[in-house]
Amino acid sequence: MSKLLYTLLLFFVFNNNLYSQIIYTDISDVTPNASYTLDLNNDTIIDFIIQYGGSSDTIGVICHPQNSNAYAGTIMAGNYLPWALAASSTICPSTATWYDTNNPGTLGWGTNLGYWVGETDKYLALKLIVGTNTYYGWARIDLVATSSSFTLKDYAYQSTPNSCILAGQTNLRNPENTNKSSALIYPNPMITSTTLKSINPLYNATLTLYNSNGQTVKQVTNILGYDIKILRENLQSGLYFIHLSDGNNMLAVEKLQISDGYK
Repeated sequence: MSKLLYTLLLFFVFNNNLYSQIIYTDISDVTPNASYTLDLNNDTIIDFIIQYGGSSDTIGVICHPQNSNAYAGTIMAGNYLPWALAASSTICPSTATWYDTNNPGTLGWGTNLGYWVGETDKYLALKLIVGTNTYYGWARIDLVATSSSFTLKDYAYQSTPNSCILAGQTNLRNPENTNKSSALIYPNPMITSTTLKSINPLYNATLTLYNSNGQTVKQVTNILGYDIKILRENLQSGLYFIHLSDGNNMLAVEKLQISDGYK
């Protein structure tokens, strides 16, 4: 390699690291009376509105993207459901289906609709459009079990357009608030089957499904790869807990709701 080419390479790497960064905003935990206006890049323009409301009997929390912004999620039985990501989950252009202003997402509605019901320290994957550039980020949110209140704790985005960010990441090296949870389950609630997706490859993992009484109802061993399909078979509707382990190392602990379908 010539000296000139080597110098240019060092210049490129230095400048890439100089201008690429995670823009992290830590706020005092906020539990609004009705809605929170999220300005992800702090430019005084509202990017998302997180709002709860509804009738006296049923209440829910909705994510309303503004302009052309979007959240990551899925659609089930006509409901748009943002994913509740675990810390260190990758947020990228190819991470998921993205839903924009035309399809507000239900984080939780009542006690059984949505991935966020009763969840703590989960991450909402966000896509931000500024001019011709697209950025990816996250917001950390808690949701009570009745979907009647939420708390927003902090948020961040990757300042380099079209670059990935990890859920909870606050700098270019490490995600913050990383916990043992490193998997995503979708759909959840499940009706006939669901898929658990690990963010890291599995080599000899074991998945154990427990009912709400702590009894083992299903177990899958010698798991390889990233995806594990879980069939309902004869399981009753209700709340279950998934433990994903590799030897003595617990990889993920997640809740799974089995439903007979939305009414």
